[in-house]
Amino acid sequence: MQTAFETEQAGAIALPPPYTLHRTDQKDVLREAVRLAPTDGAGTLVVHQSAGHLAFAVVLEPEQPLEQAQMAFLLGMVAVADALAAHCPPERSVRLNWPDELRYDKARIGGGRFEVAPNTGPQDVPDWLVFAAELIADRDHLAEPGAYPDSTSLKEEAFDPAEDIISTFASYMMLYFDRWAHDGVDAVTNRYLMRIDPPLLRGVRRIEGDRLVEVTPSSGGKRSTPLLEGLGSTGWRDATGPKL
Repeated sequence: MQTAFETEQAGAIALPPPYTLHRTDQKDVLREAVRLAPTDGAGTLVVHQSAGHLAFAVVLEPEQPLEQAQMAFLLGMVAVADALAAHCPPERSVRLNWPDELRYDKARIGGGRFEVAPNTGPQDVPDWLVFAAELIADRDHLAEPGAYPDSTSLKEEAFDPAEDIISTFASYMMLYFDRWAHDGVDAVTNRYLMRIDPPLLRGVRRIEGDRLVEVTPSSGGKRSTPLLEGLGSTGWRDATGPKL
């Protein structure tokens, strides 16, 4: 039975004017966006669609030093999560595993990646940044998908078409950058905290600088690894993409 989500044919993607679409047959959209970043600049949106894989990456040109600009990674994760939530059955949740894993109904569905222009120090304004998301589009090649209970796919969960997810992601990116500019970075990080998993039953969770802090009565506080050092620590992907 066909679902709304299909990857065999790439349809049109509705994007607002700041974006320039670049389709690629390269699965590693992060590397492709990094290649294009110095020449094509901000708003370049690299998209790869193939059986089993949906990936997209956007080039950013921040005005803040890296110390603040790195929070664009959390903004990107929120934009992906909210886009997925807008295009999935409403009774299930999209959650984030700090800092870079995306989970749907408690199963891994993908994650986010980030690249900073070379030789950028914490107080330097990066020439460019790249945020990338990789999602499991389908698991049709698996003889027994049930043997991989820790992952799921967009097709299995009856998500809307990939083009709609990408378009909504792009719109959320613009919205959250606007909120960051007018209301401060907390307007974005608070949305990230709303989706983080597992829920904190007692105490307070917040983001201080580039660290996740959990304050509980028993521990008095627990600090994570700094954001950029923590990327990849969840183990959501291997050399070929999101793990099944």
